[in-house]
Amino acid sequence: QPDGGRGRAAEVLWLQLMIPHHQAGVMMAEAAIQKASDPQVVTLANAIRTAQLAEIEQMRQMLDERDAVEKTP
Repeated sequence: QPDGGRGRAAEVLWLQLMIPHHQAGVMMAEAAIQKASDPQVVTLANAIRTAQLAEIEQMRQMLDERDAVEKTP
């Protein structure tokens, strides 16, 4: 487990870890959109997908502001 420290280092680590977490949420929402039969589930999945994508973009901007890069798997 990497030591994220405090302050900027902790912020960067958290953002780097949250991006793939949200990307997985997008994939799950997309699966629900494609496979669910209940319109309420599809509506919720669409809302979650939209929110997660917006948050990913915000986190990428925050990394950029901290002169940090997104980690790739």
